[in-house]
Amino acid sequence: MALKTPLYSAHVALKARMVEFGGWDMPVQYDSVLAEHNAVRNSVGLFDTSHMSLFAVEGSNSLDALSRVVTQDLRTLAIGACRYGFMLDESGGVIDDLIVYRMGEESWLPVANAGTAQSNFAWLKQHCEIPGSTVRYLRDEMAKIDLQGPAAITTLKGVLNINATTLRRFRWVKVTASGHEWLISRTGYTGEDGIEIYASHEAIASAWNAFVEAGVKPCGLGARDTLRLEAGFPLYGHELDLTHSPAEAGLMRYARKEEPFIGRDVLLQRAVSPELLLAPFLMKGRQTARHNQPVLNAAHETIGLVTSGTYAPTVGRAIGFAYLNPTAAVAGTPLFIDNGRTHLPAVVTTLPFLNQQEK
Repeated sequence: MALKTPLYSAHVALKARMVEFGGWDMPVQYDSVLAEHNAVRNSVGLFDTSHMSLFAVEGSNSLDALSRVVTQDLRTLAIGACRYGFMLDESGGVIDDLIVYRMGEESWLPVANAGTAQSNFAWLKQHCEIPGSTVRYLRDEMAKIDLQGPAAITTLKGVLNINATTLRRFRWVKVTASGHEWLISRTGYTGEDGIEIYASHEAIASAWNAFVEAGVKPCGLGARDTLRLEAGFPLYGHELDLTHSPAEAGLMRYARKEEPFIGRDVLLQRAVSPELLLAPFLMKGRQTARHNQPVLNAAHETIGLVTSGTYAPTVGRAIGFAYLNPTAAVAGTPLFIDNGRTHLPAVVTTLPFLNQQEK
């Protein structure tokens, strides 16, 4: 049976279309994906992200322990800041991508994906549950919502009376307002300005209702996917998985620390001559590519597989990602997508997709 976030009944009351995602019952859309997407791009939208995996790693040895399993440099991370990176296995494959918050000198909040929660917890327990370091799964203690869009900061102030105007990107602050404690983070997964809000289940339910009553449009997984893809962000299980490393995904900038971490030596070897590279592409027509569809070269020979594809409302084009032979992963390379019925023309492009809006 799928898990339910603290906002499940609110989604049902709003007549959201619910789907199973990562082991959770989640809203895929309320109104329409297009309307929700446009709300975030032009004003503000609200997402339930309580299905995400939240962990606490704490103790005198927590920095050393967590540094061994995270690709980013945590030693230079200030209290009040957070950083995006990966957990890798010994072969350099991605166990998950995550954001790590430094909560104190000996306290950390790794935030990862929903479908990998149990494997993430097991990995963290295996490598970080040592003398002087403990690991807890925070699902029963904290929930999370995202307020995203150019009006996010003003909406946060107007509804919860929280002023985050001076909060910089990838910084967080704890505040008390509206009778609750909140962790406010200037981060997101949409390509827009925005805030991620962490609090108790009760507080999150109260905030959700307050935002909806104030007219903020609730948004589902459908819009979350079109928004993140337009912004050029990877999705675990699509662009990232155990068979691909940050080297193939073009994300080595998040794994450059000199300090040893699990998978580092193999990752550096893979980065020298990757067998595949992740490439963004634009479709020539409005038909979209789908996950795992074959990608063909001009001679109609298979050279890779699609990882994600969608029609991008803001760009005005169908877009996608694919793992390709490195010689083909060059901007301007013509492609064809085999959808099982026909070969759809496409071309390798550059990121972000949002720079390539149809004129």
